[in-house]
Formats: sequence, C-alpha cells, structure tokens
Amino acid sequence: MDTPKDRRANVPAPRSDDTLPAVTVLGDKACKARFGVAYVRAIFSQAGFPFKETSPDEDAMAIDGDVDFLAASARIQIKCTSQFKISGRGATWPAEVHWRDRWNKCKIPVYFILVILDHNDRFDWVQHHSSGTDQQAAAFWVRVDSIGSADNVVIPKKQRLTIATLNQWAEEVEECFSPR
Repeated sequence: MDTPKDRRANVPAPRSDDTLPAVTVLGDKACKARFGVAYVRAIFSQAGFPFKETSPDEDAMAIDGDVDFLAASARIQIKCTSQFKISGRGATWPAEVHWRDRWNKCKIPVYFILVILDHNDRFDWVQHHSSGTDQQAAAFWVRVDSIGSADNVVIPKKQRLTIATLNQWAEEVEECFSPR
C-alpha cells in the first residue's frame, strides 16, 4: 500500500548519507519493482541460467520473464515488497483473475517469486561496507500454473529462492516433456 512518502515527487528526502542526485528518475514504487527483478536476476546468474525479461507494458501473460533451461524455459512472475518480514512461515499475495486465467492455461511451469525487503526505505535495501555489499532481501517462490481459482498466492517461506531451486525447476520443466 502506498504511503504519502511513496506518492511524493521523485525527489528523495534529504539525508546525511544521501549520495543520490538531487532529482532521481524512478519513484520508490518503481525502484522496488526494479530491485526485485535485479535480485532475482542475480540469483539466476549465480546459478548459471539466463533470464529474459518481458518488456515493460508487454506482460499481458502476467509473466515478468523466462528463465532458460536446456529443455525449455519456465515463466516467472516477480513481486517485491517491504510489507512482510523475511522471517516467518509464509506470505500471501492477491492473485488477480487475469493472472490466474493465464497461468492456468500455461503448459510449462510458472513460478511466482516474492522478493521481501526487510526495510521500506530504499537507502536500507543495500548495505555497503569494507568487506563487500549486502542486499537486505530474500526471495521465496511457489509454482502457480495450476493455481485454479484461488484468490491468493500463498508463498511458503521454506521455499527460498537459491541455486538448488533452479535445479528443481529444471527438473520440473523436463517433466513437462516426458511421457507419464
């Protein structure tokens, strides 16, 4: 949910450690969306799998992109939020009707990824220190291509997005092309 701070002009509040230009291009909501995609892309890169992002305004399939495996691709929908904490057992996200309709018709796996930021302020999403840079985020996933008519996507936090996840997904994609 947007707060008055989210709806303000694209000029960040003055801070003593502020290194952004006086006028930024992206607002807080857009920054959060881009951070989510970048975070997921980093994990896919670490695992060695390419990610093809859907062009903005062309996500009519309710898909933000495809991760490529040897057999075929899997489809990905990414949401990024600070309304939950990284800790806990799960999170619930509203599933829009047109998302569900498109996901249910898909013949290859569709995964919903929720990137959770432990801080709402974008200056706290990434911490820089002498030994490196840390992202204050975590991503969790659930398969949604057979979500049916559920009103919500329920994301169990035991399903953390890691390199092992991509190996599991590659196997699930392969199974789509194997006789039962």
